[in-house]
Amino acid sequence: MTSKYSTKSILGEIELYFEKLSKFDRKAEPVSVAIPFPKGLLVDPEQLQILDGEKFLFSQKYITAKWDDGSIKWLLVHFQVDLPGNKSKKIRAIIYKEGVAVSPPEICVQVIKSTEGVTINTGPLILNVQKKGFDIFREVIFEGRRLWGPGFTSGFYIISDDGSYYTTSRDEAEITVDEEGPLRAVVSAHGKHRDESGRTLFDYRTRIIAYAGKPYVEVEYQFINRERVPEVIIKEIGLHISKEPKGTPRLAIGEGYYQTRIEHSTKALEKLINAETILWQSNEHDEECFYGDFWADFMDEESGLAVSIYQAHQNFPKALKVNSHGITVLLYPSVEKPIGILQGVAKTHKIMLNFHKPDADLEEISSRSLQFQLPDQPIIPESWYEKSNVWQERVFVKKICNRLELLLIDMIDNRSKGLGMLSFGDGPEAGYTEQGRGRGDIVWCNNEYDPPHALFIQYARTGERRFRALAEAAAQHWIDVDFCHFSENPLREGGQIIHSARHATGGVTISHEWVQGLLDFYHFTGKREALEKALAIGENIIRHLRSPAYQRLGYFQARDTGWALLSLLSLYQETYEKRYLDIAKEIVESFLQWKEKFGTFLAPYTSHTQVRVPFMITIALNSLMRYYWITGDERVKKVIVEVLDDLIENAIMRGGILYYKELPSLQHRSPTPHFLESLAYAYELTGDQKYLRIGLRQLEYMLDRGFRRGGLPGRKEVRGDSIVKGYGLPGPGFAFASSLISILTFYKAASENNMLDHLDYKY
Repeated sequence: MTSKYSTKSILGEIELYFEKLSKFDRKAEPVSVAIPFPKGLLVDPEQLQILDGEKFLFSQKYITAKWDDGSIKWLLVHFQVDLPGNKSKKIRAIIYKEGVAVSPPEICVQVIKSTEGVTINTGPLILNVQKKGFDIFREVIFEGRRLWGPGFTSGFYIISDDGSYYTTSRDEAEITVDEEGPLRAVVSAHGKHRDESGRTLFDYRTRIIAYAGKPYVEVEYQFINRERVPEVIIKEIGLHISKEPKGTPRLAIGEGYYQTRIEHSTKALEKLINAETILWQSNEHDEECFYGDFWADFMDEESGLAVSIYQAHQNFPKALKVNSHGITVLLYPSVEKPIGILQGVAKTHKIMLNFHKPDADLEEISSRSLQFQLPDQPIIPESWYEKSNVWQERVFVKKICNRLELLLIDMIDNRSKGLGMLSFGDGPEAGYTEQGRGRGDIVWCNNEYDPPHALFIQYARTGERRFRALAEAAAQHWIDVDFCHFSENPLREGGQIIHSARHATGGVTISHEWVQGLLDFYHFTGKREALEKALAIGENIIRHLRSPAYQRLGYFQARDTGWALLSLLSLYQETYEKRYLDIAKEIVESFLQWKEKFGTFLAPYTSHTQVRVPFMITIALNSLMRYYWITGDERVKKVIVEVLDDLIENAIMRGGILYYKELPSLQHRSPTPHFLESLAYAYELTGDQKYLRIGLRQLEYMLDRGFRRGGLPGRKEVRGDSIVKGYGLPGPGFAFASSLISILTFYKAASENNMLDHLDYKY
């Protein structure tokens, strides 16, 4: 369909940019883009249409958030587009005054429901999914031929430490259709792994994602430990795919991180990726964005099937085996030391099954697998994110200071990180570890300070895809490992676990719970589990706030209820449920009483002291500012300025820099970025540039001192069941998450007042 609409009917236009990626042309490549909208602009999803030149591209759309007036805030758009090899491409998203009808493609994906399960028809593939004996696919019809019949998949299985075999294929799954097409279908199933006697071990959750006109399908598999014991030891996790060959099968395995190395055989092949593999591979990619490829292929005279494991290297150990009877996918191979899964921990894996003809070129199979590892993603301009105003933070800077821009990027790049099935997406914090908090084990950050939110903001600002990839890896780890999926303690269940050894040995406290990055992840990907976890964390925060620990003013830190306030306000702006704002108001009222009683937000340290802690106080002030933006409460405005003035008067030491904490033993200089953010807000509230001048001194001291500390960015070492890169560098929280938005807020205010020119490079 060609565009015939006049410019008078257009409300706006957004450029969608595809950077140069594959050297091969991609025909009707499935892609997705999340687009934010200013309040009141878009009320009907069909007002938004995708144009490639003058040609309308049919799109499948989902609203993931609305404004309080009912207009669309975030829209997730799926479509298929032709992309050229070795070239970038630009297309357009047009916003019309009224909805525009675009004809769907000739081949659509269909989902047919029955009492037994569902059938997914992509055109070349028909996939039968059964509730009873959930084995993923009961049968597969490829190009009109039933080539893969009942029993060809084992279902996902787990072998426990005592050798017991539990599988999804002995379970009757609950199946739901999340998306029905016509371009993309998503079918979810959940239940429990069972052994032959009916005993259960771990819950499971799967998502099957199929695309119109495509012979491949993606499968996400998550196991969840809700057992009533502290830890379960696992020997193996996997999936068997079986087929009696027609003729002599041709077998292949592909693996690599530069060029993919393809091995061929007619008998058997297997490949293991473990810690030793990762230690000695000279990979230089940002692992969260891309590492390499890993797939196995079985091909006989009738058909073929290639199975790829997404981010296999990053989530080692992994193995693939292929022989004359099929493919075995080992998500945790038994040749490795058994692994302990702590109570409340989950893990998600993703694989792709690519069904193909018997004469398929292995290079084409490898290319499709690489597309699975590094798919095309359209990028929208920074200016549109700014215009949409979907984030409250003042982060979009018009007058760029290159020195600060490079500082922010350097902060992100120079961080420690973890690799391994339970550690990918997280990073260790050497400071906590060397303090002994892990009792000899590494202490993991557990998404402290909400790295995903900072990274999604940085992606929106720069369009650099690796920042989004970092955000998504961190958010998925948060959903799986840093979130407590089960506990008999209501103050722990549904909460975010504090930085701790083995990720999940710590407690849950509102001083270390956030939700914004999970909400961003939901908006950018449509993965509803991220929204579910954010809402659950909100409920956990509310339970804590109702506990006796938070009923006495001055007996907890200002950051505790400061971070809680931020999360509840974020959930209010996501859902517009008034109860979040009501509970936020209770927190605000307690801050007002706190200020009235003590003159500032004094908090306990030793048993006989109540002290000023600038970084915790400014965390609270920054959250109060967000409440002020929503409500306009003048009392809050007054408190923000007065408490900040108190810090300026009492906490700035000789040299013009803040102390760390008020006690004489803790008065080393500590120019917290949160103070910069508060100073920017005080300027916004009063118009007095003195606050910016005070902040400039803090900022310049940070630049002089540098944000790095010891550690080698490329160094790899085995720590337990993980590999740590860059131990000694700050973990994600301290490296950038605690700083980026605060620095950006001050950077924007100072640059708009022409106060940063002296900081920038001359040339």
